[in-house]
Amino acid sequence: MFNLNNFSTIKEYYQNGLLPQRNSKKLFYFQTSCRSNLSVFNLSSENRRILNKTTEYFSEVIPLNNFSFSLDVQKTIFNWIKKLGWSFPVSSVKYVFSTHIFNRLYIWRDNQNQVVAYSICYFSKTISHIAYVFYNPSLSKTNLPIRLTLQVIIDSHQQKLQYCYLGRFEAKVRGIGYYKRNMPGFEYFSQNQWRQL
Repeated sequence: MFNLNNFSTIKEYYQNGLLPQRNSKKLFYFQTSCRSNLSVFNLSSENRRILNKTTEYFSEVIPLNNFSFSLDVQKTIFNWIKKLGWSFPVSSVKYVFSTHIFNRLYIWRDNQNQVVAYSICYFSKTISHIAYVFYNPSLSKTNLPIRLTLQVIIDSHQQKLQYCYLGRFEAKVRGIGYYKRNMPGFEYFSQNQWRQL
């Protein structure tokens, strides 16, 4: 773990391959992280397929501090996490929604106007990070979970940011974040530098 005093800006942490620890806004850690280099942004045919297969979903983007993290929302997310088999305590969910460095929230709905997912993000003037996603487990085998990440990349590019950080990545098949390798401008941090696959 690295304390925020090690670098002068949050951007420097991300640039050096570090990711924010979910239970403290002052701690970052080393893990194989990845990002989308938006200077070489280009949607692939696979990216466009994901967009075409998820037209029944739409998102509203709001400042995270404008979101009311109610008991009903907490229960919904806890049930989603439990059914998905994730290890993510309710206390951590509360923290990332209310206390962390994250400042933007995507609220995803279906064509029945039902909330089906949340994406918690960090946005600055130059970078973004899609940090945590929570979604209805009935949609886990659909294209929506990938769309959550892809949409933040597209929006970051439209806002003329430099990089969109995507979290953890393992290069082995079915490893953590393996699907991210298909994102526009994909790079991963290895041996103290950013590399392409």
